[in-house]
Amino acid sequence: MYKRLKINEEKKRKKKTKKPNFRVLKKVLFFLEKRERFAFQTVVLTGGVLITQLIWQDVRFPMVFFLSFLSYILTAWSLKEDIEDKEWLLLFILPVFFTASLSLFYFLLPPRMIIRLTTSIIFAVGTYAILLIENIYNVAAERSIQLLRAAQSIGLLLTLTVIFLTANIIYSLRLGFMANAIILAVISFFLSLQSLWSVKVENRLSPRLITHAAVIATCIGELSLALSFWPIENASYSLLIAAAYYSLVGIIQQYLNERLFFNIVREYILVFLFTFTLTFITTRWG
Repeated sequence: MYKRLKINEEKKRKKKTKKPNFRVLKKVLFFLEKRERFAFQTVVLTGGVLITQLIWQDVRFPMVFFLSFLSYILTAWSLKEDIEDKEWLLLFILPVFFTASLSLFYFLLPPRMIIRLTTSIIFAVGTYAILLIENIYNVAAERSIQLLRAAQSIGLLLTLTVIFLTANIIYSLRLGFMANAIILAVISFFLSLQSLWSVKVENRLSPRLITHAAVIATCIGELSLALSFWPIENASYSLLIAAAYYSLVGIIQQYLNERLFFNIVREYILVFLFTFTLTFITTRWG
């Protein structure tokens, strides 16, 4: 009788110390549908961005770097089908830079809950839209798809948002003129590389695209260098940088599409000149 009781007690202990069941976690990681993975990534990153505003200031910047790295990992998981060669770089530029720029821009906003929630909603919508865009690019690399033109337009809009936020952040740091130029040139190079690659999505990255991206990055860097000596406001600085990026990328995209006509070039130039004139007028020179 005593032995039976002892055996029963041992069985109960084994049941209590039974290893955790990882089936649910395995299902989440490997068996979710693509749209479900997109939603999961959006929720995780949005929660992380919101947490960066509620934790100690000493760990906020490391948290931004962690979220940017996590954005790359989660995007690779969400788009794990058919990622090849140069896509491991090109498909992840916009998600990573969007996460980093909006997370850092959070620090420039007033610490009010309504602003935090509104910005978090904008981040969630933007992140989900970016994942849909990158998925279209991923599919378009293998076969033609009708949604590519819409993805290019929305992708350019989100890229302009990243450029605007990044320029605002950099100018707010009051760095030296060379630092402003170098940082914006590097960021513009990677963003323009994806913007130009999306025109004719391919598995390879041609030297011509790299050259065009380098030209855009150089122009943005030189403009940033010149504006560093202006008594210009943050918003005007960021708007002019974004307008320059839009005009340069737009013209080169039309060139790659073999649709570079005079009226199209004129429209892009007029957009930049209008923004430049508005910035010049609103600048306080005295």
